[in-house]
Amino acid sequence: MKKYIFAAFALFTLSCSFVACSDDDEDEVISYSTTPEKASAGTYTGTWTKEGEDGTNTYDGTVTLVATDSVRCTDITFSCPGASLEKSSVANVWNSGRGFQFVNQLETNGLGTAFAGRISEDGVLTTAFTISEKVGRITKKFNYTFEGRR
Repeated sequence: MKKYIFAAFALFTLSCSFVACSDDDEDEVISYSTTPEKASAGTYTGTWTKEGEDGTNTYDGTVTLVATDSVRCTDITFSCPGASLEKSSVANVWNSGRGFQFVNQLETNGLGTAFAGRISEDGVLTTAFTISEKVGRITKKFNYTFEGRR
C-alpha cells in the first residue's frame, strides 16, 4: 500500500514540474511623447448642465485648455454663454492612464470654486463644480457639469 501511495505522490510531483503559469506581472508600460499640458490642450465643445433650486437647464458651451510654460500646469477657460459663465483659472494636469486629469482645489482661483475633471483616452472631457451666485439678496448654489469632445 505504501508503494502505491509513494508512486502516486511521485507521479503527482513529476506532473506538477511540467506545469507553468504565464507571467501575470507584465504591466503595460505607457510612454508619453509629450507633456500632459501640451497633449491635453484644445477646445472641447459639448453640453453644460446647470442645476439649481429653479430646475435644470442645458446649454451648448466649451472648455478650453491652453498649455502654460510650467510643466503639468494649464490655463482653463469655462465658457457657457447661455448660463452667463465665462471664467478662467489655472489647474494642475497630469497623465492618467491613457487620458488626463486636472484639478484646482483652491476656492480663490479664477472660477471661484474648487474643480476637477477628466479627459478620457477617447478625448471626452468631463468636469463638475458648484458655484454660489448672488441672485438679488439671496445666495444660491448652482451645480455645473460639462461633457464635451475635442
